[in-house]
Amino acid sequence: MESEVSPQLPTSGQILGVLVNSMGVNDHRLRSRTARRHFSGQLENLVKESSRSEVIEAIAEALTEILTEEPVKAGLAFSSSSVLAPILDRHMVNWDRLRTLLLPRMAPVYPSHLAAVWQAYLRLAVIDLALRIAALLHLTGASLTTLDFLDWINVSRRGGHLNEKRKSAGVSLMSLAESVGVSENAVEDWIYQGARPSDENLAKIGRALAPEGDLHERQRVVRNIRRFYWFSDIAGILEEHVGRVAVEDIVIRLRQYVSQSHRTIHDGPAAKPCPADLIELVTRGVHAPLAQPLLAALLSQESDNGWREDLAAANSDWVRRVLEVNLQIHRAEVEDLIQETDGRILERWGIGNPKAYEHYQRSMELQMQGRLDEALAEVVKAVELDPLDPANHFTLGSAMGEIGVRNGDEVLVNQALNSCWIAVTLAPRWILPWTEIGWLLIKTGRAKEGLEHLRAVSPECGPLDSRYYAALGVALRVLGEFAQSLSAFESSLKLNPNDASIAVAATDTALLADEKLRLNRYRKMAH
Repeated sequence: MESEVSPQLPTSGQILGVLVNSMGVNDHRLRSRTARRHFSGQLENLVKESSRSEVIEAIAEALTEILTEEPVKAGLAFSSSSVLAPILDRHMVNWDRLRTLLLPRMAPVYPSHLAAVWQAYLRLAVIDLALRIAALLHLTGASLTTLDFLDWINVSRRGGHLNEKRKSAGVSLMSLAESVGVSENAVEDWIYQGARPSDENLAKIGRALAPEGDLHERQRVVRNIRRFYWFSDIAGILEEHVGRVAVEDIVIRLRQYVSQSHRTIHDGPAAKPCPADLIELVTRGVHAPLAQPLLAALLSQESDNGWREDLAAANSDWVRRVLEVNLQIHRAEVEDLIQETDGRILERWGIGNPKAYEHYQRSMELQMQGRLDEALAEVVKAVELDPLDPANHFTLGSAMGEIGVRNGDEVLVNQALNSCWIAVTLAPRWILPWTEIGWLLIKTGRAKEGLEHLRAVSPECGPLDSRYYAALGVALRVLGEFAQSLSAFESSLKLNPNDASIAVAATDTALLADEKLRLNRYRKMAH
């Protein structure tokens, strides 16, 4: 199963390409050949860092034009586009890092899990965005009513929003049709069926609904109509990936969290912060100092356990939280399968002790959360209950090894090696524990011993995987065998071209081996 599953998540460049296409922007920087290469997401079509920055800046400017309703008050030392560009860049780096870690061996993403992975990231992004918006509303003096359009944002309801605007402006269906230059049936489709007017017609609709003679107000109405439909389009795209219910929940929380954070900034423990603190919250989001009391306030008012976990994880490592969600879903599916088959599925998997398996699963979940000491305690119980399961011994060795290396505990490292050797003995054809022994030897300053161990891998083991070749490459590099080391890293990348850490290792090794062409290739891949 693991060999057949690979991440089906797009790169951040591909996601930006969808965003640009939905905005309909004509900026030459976003229509260039370089931008198209970036939006393709293909490793062989990489772009320079400077070109990537140009694309991000162009998108930030386009988003600013769409999103901004009123200019930021004079005297504040930032513009919306200058703030948006680094936020976009941070999300791109976060997403691509997550994508590289969702490897088949570590955290397989099955087709049925894809929506949950998307949703987990979206929820964290919404929490971050809510704090930024709350701060920006304070800085601009704008009202919370600015977000009223979110109540109509999904595709099925957007016609109702247009109809409300039409009624408020005192414009009949016939009059609107005549002003835009379309049939009355077309207008009815927009209002009652949620059909999407063209961008050209959106501008005409805005002008038809705006008061005559007030150019500023007309521009504002046109901008608001265009912004509303752009958000609605994005919500429609997200619905395809996570479902309508999830998107509606996310939009509701965005509105709710902005309102609660706005109130907390004004009345709560962070009352009347200075503009510099608010600007830092706009630019840094959940990682700004002011975010801490705001997140605590949101957590105290949230009753949904899932959102509570997201709020608790929002200012830490998002990747860890998304991986945890993926693992929790996998675990729940396995437990349901065990129940449906009255436990017979465990026999097919070669699991003789269900209680031990529960401790093993819990250990994996805790490791994903970085709680290694607790994970170690769980897997110790699994080994005690089922000492003949090689997976338990390998997991025990892996957890002990990581803690031992981190703390410089030689005794614990030796115990970890012993556990991995037991796993090798119990499952001589399984490559993972064999490789783990090599890694532990390398990480504890015994690279020569680790290399000899890896080269002596049992002929029964196979196929050799990406992690094996990565360990081999590290050992060879430590011992000064740069050419052989680079070949090992190349073998690792062939098996897993999405692993950024291996691309970085290949780059360093190519530099040491004075392989300039390969250095440039792997440097670009790492970026």
